[in-house]
Amino acid sequence: MSGAALARTCMRDHIRTVLVARILDGTYPAGTQLKELSLAREFNVSQAPIREALRELEASGLVACERFRGTRVRGADLEEMRESYELRSMIERRAVTRALPCSPELIGRLTGQLREMATAVAADDRERYIDAALAFHRELVAASGNRTFLSVWDSLHFDVRARIVLRIIADRGRGLKPLIGLHKSLLGALRAADGAGAVAAMDAIFAYIADSFEPQAGAPPHGPARPRDNPASVRPRRQPPRRSPAAG
Repeated sequence: MSGAALARTCMRDHIRTVLVARILDGTYPAGTQLKELSLAREFNVSQAPIREALRELEASGLVACERFRGTRVRGADLEEMRESYELRSMIERRAVTRALPCSPELIGRLTGQLREMATAVAADDRERYIDAALAFHRELVAASGNRTFLSVWDSLHFDVRARIVLRIIADRGRGLKPLIGLHKSLLGALRAADGAGAVAAMDAIFAYIADSFEPQAGAPPHGPARPRDNPASVRPRRQPPRRSPAAG
């Protein structure tokens, strides 16, 4: 990757992270229009990285791009997030059994990524944790040897979704430290080529994450209404005028 391409990728990631934070903290409430030109001026970049960041947010469901109307915020739909993580769980449960027995090289890479995750938690560095955790899990999916697993996993843009989940976990006062212990159990099972133990550890990881999708007291059970689901956006059908008996 050239220096210019790398710089644009880094800027896109930064813009995406900022936009996710603004959507989740209410700075951009549902319905807010995100204008590429205005954002490009704010971040002092061309519209290309803005467009790329918005495309990733659209893939994760946070925004909706409508023809001739631009990009509007939808907000985090916890039900959609739960469904996507349920699919991810199914892929990764099968991936760990297919990856066994793990090569020493794979165990070495996973060990390094887990060490990076632990260092990030100790430093309270969320971004660093996410990057290391995603690398750990993607490594396992790739090790399954199933190219469709990896293609589907990548298509779900977990780099965005994981940031949403992590922010929810933090906002609800739940820490990341328990996840380090659960990942250590997973790595131990992989070292021992214990398929049942690896699946159980993976289940425990996703069970901890799944708690983030449970609505808090007083909150609606699902995410924001999509435009087509919003009763206020549905126009009543016009009824044909009734004809009087005399009109025949």
